[in-house]
Amino acid sequence: MHELKLMDVQKKYKEKEAVRQFTFTFTNGVYGLLGENGAGKTTLMRLICGILQPTNGTITCDNIRIAEMGADYRRLLGYLPQDFGYYGEFTANRFLNYMAALKALPADYVQGRIEELLELVDLKDMKNRKLKTYSGGMLRRIGIAQALLNEPEILILDEPTAGLDPKERVRFRNIISSLGKNRIVLFSTHIVSDVEYIADRILILKSGGLIGQGTESEIMNDVKGHVWQCVVPEREVQKINEKYIVSNLRNSGENVELRIISEFQPMNEAKYAEATLEDAYLYQMGKTPASIGGE
Repeated sequence: MHELKLMDVQKKYKEKEAVRQFTFTFTNGVYGLLGENGAGKTTLMRLICGILQPTNGTITCDNIRIAEMGADYRRLLGYLPQDFGYYGEFTANRFLNYMAALKALPADYVQGRIEELLELVDLKDMKNRKLKTYSGGMLRRIGIAQALLNEPEILILDEPTAGLDPKERVRFRNIISSLGKNRIVLFSTHIVSDVEYIADRILILKSGGLIGQGTESEIMNDVKGHVWQCVVPEREVQKINEKYIVSNLRNSGENVELRIISEFQPMNEAKYAEATLEDAYLYQMGKTPASIGGE
């Protein structure tokens, strides 16, 4: 089992901090990196992959800086970027063989591994079709297959379910979940339900800073007692929106049903509601970015 450790990692572009004082330790399991677009998720993943170098701070694997490990670290790594590039004229089988050659994998190992991965992502019957004929979901599955070619012990997936329909999203989540038993799996998303179903631990990123982390139940604990439901006249909705976090709004005749996140009862008629992970996420997003360490 490997230990991937980030200590006070910062990435700065001129005056913009894309990642700020990020500290966390990863061991085997599935980690969901949750944050809105522009929160710094992709930059953080590129830092972990060694594509970018931190402005400050250290990234180590088993107490060795990843920059010093070179090819030894790359052999441990599998990466699916958000913008996954592919050759449309290649068949799935040819493309995976091509990626295996780039990774310098032994020829006598490759074809058996490709067949195994095509089975895993349910594309074995489509392996001789050109990639340009594949749907978006099929292409994402080929993307994860190429990331797994070298049997990585650290798997980094950037927005792997982006643009997928609900059926493909469920299929992809099941694949990711099955991979986390014997390796570090880190995937990023801005879709709360993706992390809700498969992440062992959730990391919430805002403006480059880690503002919350823990298991689903630990993160939910923070918002318990702070979720309210009420019915108000439509004319009052805008004022309430400006004052509170409104996680849901539903029209009900001349009135509006609201779900409000607030540490205090927002109005006399408001009643407690059972919290969801989405409520907890929105509650955390109201915090100021800060470094919250995790071991």
